[in-house]
Amino acid sequence: MREVTVFVGGSVGVDPYSPRTWSGSSAYLMQAMKNAEILDSAVGIRVPMLVNYGLLAKNFNRNRGVWRKHFYFDPAYRHALTRAAKRVSVGSPVLMQIGHMFSLPVAFPEYPCVSYHDGNLAELVASGYGLEGVAAKRIDQAMAYERDTAQRMHTIFTFSEYLRQSFLRNYGVAEDRVLNIGGGINLPALPEVDEHKSYAEPRLLFIGTDFARKGGPQLLKAFAAVRERIPNATLEIVGPTHIEGLPAGATLHGHLSKADPAQAAKLEALFRAASLFVLPSLYEPFGIAPLEAMLYRLPAVLTGAWALREFVTPGENGELVEKGSVDDLTEKITTLLRNPEKLPAMGDKGRERVLLRYTWATVAGKIRRAVRTY
Repeated sequence: MREVTVFVGGSVGVDPYSPRTWSGSSAYLMQAMKNAEILDSAVGIRVPMLVNYGLLAKNFNRNRGVWRKHFYFDPAYRHALTRAAKRVSVGSPVLMQIGHMFSLPVAFPEYPCVSYHDGNLAELVASGYGLEGVAAKRIDQAMAYERDTAQRMHTIFTFSEYLRQSFLRNYGVAEDRVLNIGGGINLPALPEVDEHKSYAEPRLLFIGTDFARKGGPQLLKAFAAVRERIPNATLEIVGPTHIEGLPAGATLHGHLSKADPAQAAKLEALFRAASLFVLPSLYEPFGIAPLEAMLYRLPAVLTGAWALREFVTPGENGELVEKGSVDDLTEKITTLLRNPEKLPAMGDKGRERVLLRYTWATVAGKIRRAVRTY
Protein backbone atom coordinates (compact mmCIF):
# COMPACT_ATOMS: atom_id res chain seq x y z
CA MET A 1 0.00 0.00 0.00
CA ARG A 2 1.36 3.41 -0.97
CA GLU A 3 0.05 5.64 1.81
CA VAL A 4 1.88 8.96 1.55
CA THR A 5 1.95 11.95 -0.78
CA VAL A 6 4.98 14.19 -0.09
CA PHE A 7 4.91 17.96 -0.71
CA VAL A 8 7.97 20.21 -1.02
CA GLY A 9 8.05 23.94 -1.69
CA GLY A 10 9.43 27.28 -0.60
CA SER A 11 12.98 27.62 0.62
CA VAL A 12 13.72 23.86 0.59
CA GLY A 13 13.17 23.68 -3.20
CA VAL A 14 10.34 22.62 -5.50
CA ASP A 15 11.61 19.43 -7.16
CA PRO A 16 11.35 16.44 -4.77
CA TYR A 17 13.89 14.48 -6.82
CA SER A 18 16.49 17.22 -7.31
CA PRO A 19 19.89 16.79 -5.60
CA ARG A 20 19.57 20.45 -4.59
CA THR A 21 16.23 20.18 -2.79
CA TRP A 22 16.37 20.13 1.00
CA SER A 23 20.18 20.22 0.98
CA GLY A 24 20.24 17.03 -1.06
CA SER A 25 18.14 14.93 1.31
CA SER A 26 14.83 15.01 -0.56
CA ALA A 27 15.84 12.74 -3.44
CA TYR A 28 17.27 10.12 -1.09
CA LEU A 29 14.19 10.20 1.14
CA MET A 30 11.87 9.82 -1.85
CA GLN A 31 13.79 6.80 -3.10
CA ALA A 32 13.79 5.20 0.34
CA MET A 33 10.03 5.74 0.72
CA LYS A 34 9.49 4.27 -2.74
CA ASN A 35 11.58 1.23 -1.79
CA ALA A 36 9.53 0.87 1.39
CA GLU A 37 6.37 0.95 -0.77
CA ILE A 38 4.79 3.87 1.09
CA LEU A 39 5.29 6.70 -1.44
CA ASP A 40 2.23 7.35 -3.57
CA SER A 41 3.61 10.52 -5.17
CA ALA A 42 5.90 13.49 -4.51
CA VAL A 43 5.00 16.98 -5.69
CA GLY A 44 6.62 20.39 -5.71
CA ILE A 45 4.43 23.45 -5.23
CA ARG A 46 5.00 27.03 -6.34
CA VAL A 47 3.27 30.35 -5.83
CA PRO A 48 1.77 31.59 -9.16
CA MET A 49 4.26 33.74 -11.05
CA LEU A 50 2.47 37.09 -10.82
CA VAL A 51 1.74 36.62 -7.11
CA ASN A 52 5.35 35.62 -6.56
CA TYR A 53 6.65 38.75 -8.30
CA GLY A 54 4.30 40.91 -6.24
CA LEU A 55 5.53 39.40 -2.99
CA LEU A 56 9.15 39.79 -4.05
CA ALA A 57 8.53 43.48 -4.76
CA LYS A 58 6.70 43.93 -1.46
CA ASN A 59 9.62 42.50 0.51
CA PHE A 60 12.47 44.11 -1.45
CA ASN A 61 15.67 44.82 0.45
CA ARG A 62 19.08 45.85 -0.92
CA ASN A 63 20.62 43.03 1.11
CA ARG A 64 19.78 39.86 -0.83
CA GLY A 65 19.96 37.66 2.26
CA VAL A 66 17.53 39.87 4.18
CA TRP A 67 15.30 40.14 1.10
CA ARG A 68 15.16 36.34 0.85
CA LYS A 69 14.23 35.94 4.53
CA HIS A 70 11.58 38.68 4.47
CA PHE A 71 10.05 37.06 1.38
CA TYR A 72 9.96 33.52 2.78
CA PHE A 73 8.87 34.66 6.25
CA ASP A 74 5.98 36.75 4.87
CA PRO A 75 2.65 35.16 5.97
CA ALA A 76 1.18 36.23 2.63
CA TYR A 77 3.75 34.07 0.82
CA ARG A 78 3.03 31.10 3.07
CA HIS A 79 -0.72 31.44 2.63
CA ALA A 80 -0.22 31.61 -1.15
CA LEU A 81 1.93 28.47 -1.04
CA THR A 82 -0.78 26.72 0.98
CA ARG A 83 -3.38 27.67 -1.64
CA ALA A 84 -1.07 26.21 -4.31
CA ALA A 85 -0.88 22.97 -2.33
CA LYS A 86 -4.67 22.84 -2.11
CA ARG A 87 -4.88 22.66 -5.90
CA VAL A 88 -2.98 19.35 -5.95
CA SER A 89 -5.10 16.24 -6.50
CA VAL A 90 -4.11 13.58 -3.96
CA GLY A 91 -4.93 9.89 -3.90
CA SER A 92 -3.20 8.71 -0.74
CA PRO A 93 -4.61 8.59 2.80
CA VAL A 94 -1.69 10.49 4.43
CA LEU A 95 -0.01 13.75 3.38
CA MET A 96 3.51 14.80 4.38
CA GLN A 97 5.27 18.15 3.98
CA ILE A 98 8.94 19.01 4.39
CA GLY A 99 9.23 21.88 6.88
CA HIS A 100 6.54 24.41 7.77
CA MET A 101 6.70 26.83 4.84
CA PHE A 102 3.04 26.04 4.15
CA SER A 103 0.21 24.23 5.94
CA LEU A 104 -1.23 20.98 4.62
CA PRO A 105 -3.69 20.78 7.55
CA VAL A 106 -5.23 24.04 6.32
CA ALA A 107 -5.26 22.91 2.68
CA PHE A 108 -6.53 19.39 3.45
CA PRO A 109 -8.31 19.43 6.84
CA GLU A 110 -9.92 16.05 6.20
CA TYR A 111 -6.55 14.24 5.87
CA PRO A 112 -4.00 13.21 8.53
CA CYS A 113 -1.03 15.47 7.79
CA VAL A 114 2.54 15.09 8.99
CA SER A 115 5.70 17.17 8.62
CA TYR A 116 9.41 16.32 8.69
CA HIS A 117 12.23 18.58 9.90
CA ASP A 118 16.01 18.78 10.22
CA GLY A 119 15.73 22.14 12.02
CA ASN A 120 13.23 24.84 12.92
CA LEU A 121 12.99 28.60 13.16
CA ALA A 122 13.04 28.68 16.96
CA GLU A 123 16.49 27.08 17.05
CA LEU A 124 17.76 29.32 14.25
CA VAL A 125 16.66 32.39 16.20
CA ALA A 126 18.30 31.05 19.38
CA SER A 127 21.56 30.38 17.51
CA GLY A 128 22.07 34.01 16.50
CA TYR A 129 23.10 32.92 12.98
CA GLY A 130 21.44 33.68 9.65
CA LEU A 131 18.96 36.37 10.67
CA GLU A 132 21.16 39.46 10.75
CA GLY A 133 19.18 42.49 9.55
CA VAL A 134 15.84 40.67 9.40
CA ALA A 135 13.00 42.65 10.97
CA ALA A 136 11.84 41.34 14.36
CA LYS A 137 8.23 41.71 13.23
CA ARG A 138 8.81 39.43 10.25
CA ILE A 139 10.52 36.82 12.46
CA ASP A 140 7.60 36.96 14.91
CA GLN A 141 5.14 36.50 12.04
CA ALA A 142 7.02 33.46 10.76
CA MET A 143 7.24 31.98 14.27
CA ALA A 144 3.49 32.44 14.77
CA TYR A 145 2.77 30.77 11.44
CA GLU A 146 5.05 27.82 12.18
CA ARG A 147 3.63 27.40 15.68
CA ASP A 148 0.09 27.30 14.32
CA THR A 149 1.09 24.81 11.61
CA ALA A 150 2.93 22.61 14.10
CA GLN A 151 -0.04 22.46 16.43
CA ARG A 152 -2.33 21.40 13.57
CA MET A 153 -0.14 18.47 12.50
CA HIS A 154 -1.16 14.91 13.24
CA THR A 155 2.51 14.04 13.74
CA ILE A 156 5.80 15.92 13.47
CA PHE A 157 8.84 13.86 12.49
CA THR A 158 12.30 15.13 13.47
CA PHE A 159 15.87 14.27 12.55
CA SER A 160 17.00 14.32 16.19
CA GLU A 161 15.91 14.13 19.79
CA TYR A 162 17.28 17.63 20.32
CA LEU A 163 14.87 18.93 17.67
CA ARG A 164 12.00 16.86 19.05
CA GLN A 165 12.45 18.57 22.41
CA SER A 166 12.47 21.96 20.66
CA PHE A 167 9.04 21.33 19.15
CA LEU A 168 7.70 20.38 22.58
CA ARG A 169 9.29 23.37 24.32
CA ASN A 170 9.04 26.13 21.71
CA TYR A 171 5.95 25.20 19.72
CA GLY A 172 3.74 23.72 22.43
CA VAL A 173 3.11 20.46 20.57
CA ALA A 174 1.90 17.50 22.65
CA GLU A 175 4.64 14.99 23.45
CA ASP A 176 2.91 12.05 21.77
CA ARG A 177 2.67 13.95 18.48
CA VAL A 178 6.40 14.55 17.92
CA LEU A 179 8.49 11.55 16.86
CA ASN A 180 12.26 11.44 16.43
CA ILE A 181 12.80 9.23 13.37
CA GLY A 182 16.35 10.38 12.57
CA GLY A 183 17.82 11.41 9.25
CA GLY A 184 19.97 9.74 6.61
CA ILE A 185 23.30 10.05 4.86
CA ASN A 186 23.17 11.39 1.30
CA LEU A 187 25.25 8.84 -0.56
CA PRO A 188 24.12 6.77 -3.55
CA ALA A 189 25.82 3.69 -2.10
CA LEU A 190 27.47 2.82 1.19
CA PRO A 191 31.27 3.01 0.93
CA GLU A 192 33.05 -0.30 1.25
CA VAL A 193 35.18 -0.83 4.31
CA ASP A 194 38.92 -0.44 3.77
CA GLU A 195 40.26 -3.32 5.86
CA HIS A 196 43.79 -1.94 5.58
CA LYS A 197 43.01 1.64 6.54
CA SER A 198 45.87 3.26 8.42
CA TYR A 199 45.52 5.95 11.10
CA ALA A 200 49.27 6.45 11.48
CA GLU A 201 49.34 9.77 9.61
CA PRO A 202 47.84 12.69 11.64
CA ARG A 203 45.40 13.87 8.94
CA LEU A 204 42.36 15.95 9.82
CA LEU A 205 39.36 16.52 7.54
CA PHE A 206 36.85 19.40 7.76
CA ILE A 207 33.81 19.75 5.47
CA GLY A 208 31.56 22.80 5.55
CA THR A 209 30.77 25.62 3.13
CA ASP A 210 29.69 28.10 5.82
CA PHE A 211 33.17 28.24 7.31
CA ALA A 212 32.47 30.73 10.11
CA ARG A 213 29.26 29.09 11.36
CA LYS A 214 30.87 25.67 11.32
CA GLY A 215 33.72 26.79 13.56
CA GLY A 216 36.35 27.11 10.86
CA PRO A 217 38.23 30.08 12.40
CA GLN A 218 38.42 28.27 15.75
CA LEU A 219 39.67 25.14 14.00
CA LEU A 220 42.45 27.05 12.26
CA LYS A 221 43.67 28.41 15.61
CA ALA A 222 43.46 24.97 17.20
CA PHE A 223 45.23 23.36 14.27
CA ALA A 224 48.12 25.82 14.49
CA ALA A 225 48.50 24.84 18.16
CA VAL A 226 48.26 21.13 17.25
CA ARG A 227 51.09 21.60 14.72
CA GLU A 228 53.35 22.91 17.48
CA ARG A 229 52.89 19.56 19.22
CA ILE A 230 52.57 17.30 16.16
CA PRO A 231 54.60 19.00 13.39
CA ASN A 232 53.51 16.61 10.61
CA ALA A 233 49.75 17.07 11.25
CA THR A 234 47.74 18.12 8.19
CA LEU A 235 44.28 19.62 7.73
CA GLU A 236 42.19 19.15 4.58
CA ILE A 237 39.38 21.73 4.19
CA VAL A 238 36.43 21.13 1.85
CA GLY A 239 33.65 23.65 1.20
CA PRO A 240 34.89 27.25 1.25
CA THR A 241 36.35 28.71 -1.91
CA HIS A 242 38.64 31.21 -0.17
CA ILE A 243 40.18 31.48 3.32
CA GLU A 244 42.61 34.14 4.46
CA GLY A 245 45.68 33.14 6.42
CA LEU A 246 45.77 29.35 6.15
CA PRO A 247 48.31 27.95 8.63
CA ALA A 248 51.11 25.67 7.50
CA GLY A 249 49.86 22.14 6.90
CA ALA A 250 46.34 23.19 5.91
CA THR A 251 45.07 22.71 2.34
CA LEU A 252 41.92 24.25 0.87
CA HIS A 253 40.10 22.13 -1.73
CA GLY A 254 37.08 24.38 -2.30
CA HIS A 255 33.63 22.99 -3.02
CA LEU A 256 33.55 19.35 -4.15
CA SER A 257 30.28 18.28 -5.74
CA LYS A 258 29.11 14.69 -5.44
CA ALA A 259 27.34 15.17 -8.77
CA ASP A 260 30.69 15.60 -10.56
CA PRO A 261 32.48 12.22 -10.88
CA ALA A 262 35.97 13.70 -10.62
CA GLN A 263 35.10 15.85 -7.61
CA ALA A 264 33.24 12.98 -5.95
CA ALA A 265 36.31 10.76 -6.40
CA LYS A 266 38.52 13.43 -4.84
CA LEU A 267 36.15 13.77 -1.88
CA GLU A 268 36.13 10.01 -1.35
CA ALA A 269 39.93 9.97 -1.45
CA LEU A 270 40.03 12.63 1.26
CA PHE A 271 37.64 10.61 3.43
CA ARG A 272 39.74 7.50 3.01
CA ALA A 273 43.08 9.22 3.68
CA ALA A 274 41.97 11.07 6.83
CA SER A 275 42.45 9.83 10.37
CA LEU A 276 40.00 12.17 12.08
CA PHE A 277 36.98 14.27 11.11
CA VAL A 278 36.55 17.64 12.83
CA LEU A 279 33.49 19.93 12.86
CA PRO A 280 33.48 22.42 15.79
CA SER A 281 30.30 24.20 14.67
CA LEU A 282 28.96 27.27 16.43
CA TYR A 283 25.49 26.26 15.22
CA GLU A 284 24.42 23.09 13.41
CA PRO A 285 20.76 22.08 12.95
CA PHE A 286 21.76 18.49 12.13
CA GLY A 287 24.96 17.83 10.18
CA ILE A 288 25.21 15.04 7.61
CA ALA A 289 28.94 15.40 6.86
CA PRO A 290 30.05 13.89 10.21
CA LEU A 291 27.81 10.86 9.61
CA GLU A 292 29.26 10.35 6.15
CA ALA A 293 32.75 10.59 7.65
CA MET A 294 31.84 7.92 10.20
CA LEU A 295 30.89 5.57 7.35
CA TYR A 296 34.52 5.83 6.29
CA ARG A 297 35.49 4.79 9.84
CA LEU A 298 36.63 8.26 10.89
CA PRO A 299 36.34 9.12 14.57
CA ALA A 300 34.70 12.54 14.86
CA VAL A 301 35.44 15.60 17.00
CA LEU A 302 32.21 17.61 17.15
CA THR A 303 30.65 20.38 19.19
CA GLY A 304 28.76 18.92 22.14
CA ALA A 305 25.44 20.57 21.27
CA TRP A 306 22.33 20.24 19.07
CA ALA A 307 22.02 16.97 17.16
CA LEU A 308 25.82 16.64 16.99
CA ARG A 309 25.95 15.44 20.60
CA GLU A 310 23.73 12.51 19.58
CA PHE A 311 26.27 11.33 16.99
CA VAL A 312 29.23 10.83 19.32
CA THR A 313 29.75 9.01 22.59
CA PRO A 314 33.01 10.49 23.95
CA GLY A 315 35.82 7.96 24.00
CA GLU A 316 33.78 5.47 21.97
CA ASN A 317 33.58 6.90 18.46
CA GLY A 318 35.10 10.37 18.89
CA GLU A 319 35.00 13.36 21.22
CA LEU A 320 32.71 16.28 21.96
CA VAL A 321 34.12 19.77 22.52
CA GLU A 322 32.85 22.92 24.18
CA LYS A 323 31.34 25.33 21.65
CA GLY A 324 33.84 27.98 20.62
CA SER A 325 36.67 26.70 22.83
CA VAL A 326 39.95 26.63 20.93
CA ASP A 327 41.76 25.14 23.95
CA ASP A 328 39.33 22.24 24.30
CA LEU A 329 39.45 21.59 20.58
CA THR A 330 43.26 21.61 20.59
CA GLU A 331 43.47 19.18 23.50
CA LYS A 332 40.92 16.71 22.08
CA ILE A 333 42.51 16.65 18.62
CA THR A 334 46.03 16.31 20.03
CA THR A 335 45.08 13.46 22.35
CA LEU A 336 43.41 11.47 19.58
CA LEU A 337 46.22 12.01 17.06
CA ARG A 338 48.82 10.96 19.65
CA ASN A 339 46.99 7.68 20.18
CA PRO A 340 46.45 6.31 16.67
CA GLU A 341 46.16 2.75 17.98
CA LYS A 342 42.76 3.68 19.49
CA LEU A 343 41.32 5.15 16.30
CA PRO A 344 40.45 1.95 14.35
CA ALA A 345 38.07 0.70 17.06
CA MET A 346 36.52 4.17 17.35
CA GLY A 347 36.08 4.27 13.60
CA ASP A 348 34.34 0.90 13.65
CA LYS A 349 31.95 2.09 16.37
CA GLY A 350 31.11 5.20 14.36
CA ARG A 351 30.29 3.23 11.23
CA GLU A 352 28.12 0.82 13.24
CA ARG A 353 26.19 3.76 14.71
CA VAL A 354 25.47 5.30 11.31
CA LEU A 355 24.34 1.99 9.79
CA LEU A 356 22.04 1.37 12.75
CA ARG A 357 20.49 4.83 13.10
CA TYR A 358 21.17 7.11 10.15
CA THR A 359 20.19 5.56 6.83
CA TRP A 360 17.20 6.61 4.73
CA ALA A 361 16.01 3.00 4.69
CA THR A 362 15.78 3.14 8.48
CA VAL A 363 13.93 6.46 8.31
CA ALA A 364 11.44 5.16 5.72
CA GLY A 365 10.76 2.13 7.89
CA LYS A 366 9.91 4.37 10.85
CA ILE A 367 7.62 6.53 8.70
CA ARG A 368 5.88 3.39 7.45
CA ARG A 369 5.27 2.08 10.97
CA ALA A 370 3.96 5.45 12.12
CA VAL A 371 1.54 6.19 9.28
CA ARG A 372 0.10 2.70 9.31
CA THR A 373 -1.26 3.36 12.79
CA TYR A 374 -3.44 6.28 11.61
